[in-house]
Amino acid sequence: MSQSAFNTPWFNNQDRNFFNHLNKPTTQHLIITGEDDEFDEAIEEKWRGEGFNTAYVAMGQGGAEFIQRVHRAGEGFGTAEYYGIVGNACPFSFFFVLSLGLGLGLGIRLMCFLVAFGDAASAVLEAHTKPNHPKLCVIVAYYPSIIPPPNTKYPLGVKILVHLAGSEVGVRQAPEVLGIQSTKKRTTQKRIEPGAGYGGSLNWSYLTYTYSAQPGFAESDLDEYDAAKETIAFSRSLRMVRKGFRIDVDADIERVRDNHYSLTMSGQAEKVVKQADEYAQVMYGPTLSGGVGQKDMQKFYAKFFQPLPKTFSARLLSRTVGSDQIVDELFVTMTHSQEIHWLLPGIPATDKKIEIILVSIVCIRGGGLESEHVYWDQASVLMQVGLLSPTNIPSAMKKKGVEELPIVGAEAARAIQRGSSRHLNELILDWDEDS
Repeated sequence: MSQSAFNTPWFNNQDRNFFNHLNKPTTQHLIITGEDDEFDEAIEEKWRGEGFNTAYVAMGQGGAEFIQRVHRAGEGFGTAEYYGIVGNACPFSFFFVLSLGLGLGLGIRLMCFLVAFGDAASAVLEAHTKPNHPKLCVIVAYYPSIIPPPNTKYPLGVKILVHLAGSEVGVRQAPEVLGIQSTKKRTTQKRIEPGAGYGGSLNWSYLTYTYSAQPGFAESDLDEYDAAKETIAFSRSLRMVRKGFRIDVDADIERVRDNHYSLTMSGQAEKVVKQADEYAQVMYGPTLSGGVGQKDMQKFYAKFFQPLPKTFSARLLSRTVGSDQIVDELFVTMTHSQEIHWLLPGIPATDKKIEIILVSIVCIRGGGLESEHVYWDQASVLMQVGLLSPTNIPSAMKKKGVEELPIVGAEAARAIQRGSSRHLNELILDWDEDS
């Protein structure tokens, strides 16, 4: 009996990751389409920053001729390469991403990624409730006005991500008449619930998030634009699309984040700025220090972040990695042997030891730093250096019976580091009383 090429000692000894590596694109090609011959370079630059090679194809008169030109542009990348298509102001106002390539000698593999806005999102969601496109992998829908019923089961091979906005959304259903589903569908308005927790996720059959914003919050040229909501939605969308492309960026963004930390610690302000976006921001919340833009960032890191006390030490307690963000929880210790502008601005050395938990949230876009937000317990810092006492009660609060401020010193950081504390809940006056 002849031996199959897929049942040999060599084949069976290969790790699955080896074949995944062969079967995924080394370069992601993106075709951007729009109505006019000229196109906003900033959008192309954004995609290039995320690692895509881009090409622009004007829509012209549309129709079959337009699709042929798009396909010819894709063929220009090479038959073994992946490419994507992003359409701007196309019919139905939606854009889609399409990738095409060859898979390990097993024939042509076609993968489609749809990202749709508004009414177009409604049409895309409804059109793909049945398996009518075997290679469709991902649909991302921004604030559709009409959605399929929340219990809709999409084909197993299709990942769905829906971003809902506003107070209501239409739900389109086909009523059943005598056990036979009618072709005439009706739409009923459904109140958009806030969703679970801070994230706003809904317990639906397809992945859905709600946002306390109006439709249009993700488009910067509209009055409804909301930068914070857009950032959250984009991170979720980027994660979904990268899953479709099988792009693992965790190691890459960790490397960027750790390199940024090393450069700031070593005082290499110019190199820090070179790795940052032109309009990057660094903000240390408790003292409102930092910089917005490369010029202020370099000034901050060169003159006010450094020099650090020789006793400064930071140890990573936990790290959470997202599609474009990293959250670090750090145990930081130092002796206040000099003025530390970002921690205690204007306060001369007290020679007191400081122990705090510092949380750093870093956003990385296009391989560079876009923002870093840093937080810590400033009341604990002030208490540890002798500038704030738990017994320093304002007279108005004393009259109301307040005997001690609810603040904690170094024990707060130590407790989080070790995961326990003998002083847990001491500030809650009724904790020891029987319930």
